[in-house]
Amino acid sequence: MADILKALSVDVHCDQCGDFTVGADVIAESQRMLAEGCPGSSYECPPALFATLLPRDALESFEKAWSDLEDAAPSPVRQIAIEEPPHISTRPNDKVDPRTIDRWEDDGGYIPAEARSARC
Repeated sequence: MADILKALSVDVHCDQCGDFTVGADVIAESQRMLAEGCPGSSYECPPALFATLLPRDALESFEKAWSDLEDAAPSPVRQIAIEEPPHISTRPNDKVDPRTIDRWEDDGGYIPAEARSARC
């Protein structure tokens, strides 16, 4: 039996730390930890954030549906798998603008009208 949650992930956007990906298996484990009484405080406990990214009942329903599908497969079926689709950004501006790179050069936040360096 496959752990379907390892095949799922959530892309998260944060204005402070940037974009990151969290696996659904990590989210489910975080929810289990918090339900059992995680001792960490909410501001320093990553599971406290991860647990809020997807509804717990929806994850459990998804796991059950996958398990039911695997159990119902006829005997010639050896494995049911999800093929990884190409990653399609939900944010259209994922490409780095050369003017944005200039902000990383400690210029006090000034965004020039034109890039300072020549394009490759």
